[in-house]
Amino acid sequence: MTLALGGCAGSSAPPVPPGTAGAAAPTVRVTSPAATADIDPSAWAGARTRAVTDLLRTRAAAADRGDEAGWLAPVSGASTGSLRTAQSAVFERMRAMEAGNLHLVTVSEVTAPVPAPRGTQVEWDVRASLTYRLRGFDATPRTFDLDLTFKADPSRPTDLVITASAPSGRPQPWDLAGLVVRRSATSLVLAVGAESRVEEVVARARTAASRVAAVWGNSRPAVWISPASDADAARLLGRSADDLRGVAAATDGPLTPGEHAGADRIVLVPGAWTSLRPEGRDVVMTHELTHVTVRASTTRSVPVWLSEGFAELVAYQPIDLPEATVVAPALDRIRSSGLPGALPADAAFEPATQTLATAYGLSLLALRTLADRYGTQAVVQLYRAAAGGLDEPTDRLDDREAAVDDALRSTMGTTRSALVLQWQARIRDLLH
Repeated sequence: MTLALGGCAGSSAPPVPPGTAGAAAPTVRVTSPAATADIDPSAWAGARTRAVTDLLRTRAAAADRGDEAGWLAPVSGASTGSLRTAQSAVFERMRAMEAGNLHLVTVSEVTAPVPAPRGTQVEWDVRASLTYRLRGFDATPRTFDLDLTFKADPSRPTDLVITASAPSGRPQPWDLAGLVVRRSATSLVLAVGAESRVEEVVARARTAASRVAAVWGNSRPAVWISPASDADAARLLGRSADDLRGVAAATDGPLTPGEHAGADRIVLVPGAWTSLRPEGRDVVMTHELTHVTVRASTTRSVPVWLSEGFAELVAYQPIDLPEATVVAPALDRIRSSGLPGALPADAAFEPATQTLATAYGLSLLALRTLADRYGTQAVVQLYRAAAGGLDEPTDRLDDREAAVDDALRSTMGTTRSALVLQWQARIRDLLH
């Protein structure tokens, strides 16, 4: 995640997904009376689950082959007109994004139907978990959840329709009304807003790609999401508004230890992002693309000071600003609290600590200390070694700091204590 001046920060608020009609809180109700005996919900629970599973698999297959009629078939009927319109818009946005490889993972019933006689239609609520990939960008699948309401006659469970659909938890980009899609070889921009804003994100994504490649050797084709509001950004990220205060962008995606990340998203937070000067926006986007590129080519987590410091190093490399200006918040904190004795701990990067800007500044200074002494490519080698390039003893696999210590010795022939002394000297020079 990138601060307004180019750092990163890491709770979720209940989402109210934009552009989703028919998503009012589902209810369980009998829609027509009958004189026959009620059928207990447990008597047709298995048939109900099988019917829902088959319908959702069929619907996913329809989406994969671009069959809008098949996608909308379960939401037919006069009572679901607004839902049908909304789901048609979702389908069009999914197709524009080239979302495919939809697979149903799990189905769980949230609220069972009430007992009802044959010939009566009743409703019940289901949560479905599915996966998908964006063609040309995702190497691994992403998961999303849906809250759905179904309606059927207990005696005819396969003849069911969907009466409500909404994201469960975090929405996906296709839930954003007014979404504009711009695709190139290096970026997929999913944006809401004026055409000028969309094109700016496209251009700056291209700039970020060239800057990351100049340091890392390549840049990962990335998915950029630019929502209309900070609230939408928070929902997409599954975070609260407080988590994103002062944050201009954040990288989000599944990460499995020992594997490369393959389905990251970079979400711009419009309030902080638009408040930046043009060069600040480039810093933010380069910083985040550095994270995405590194995550896609390494297999082990590193300490936050290294990951954030490296992203800052890459992002600020082409920016002609005095170093004291770039790390001014860190220097202000040091003047009041004294010279730090150790590199920033992971906890210093938590939003609640109010030390984010200081932690990012100190991390950048540590990486610049190494780059000035050993060269930027040596820093890249250090990162690659610490993030999976070194074989570590089994009892140290989870010790990220120890992996960095080993990488410092193997790539630069130095130690953490030497780095800290050189880093402190750099800070003292900036204070004068």
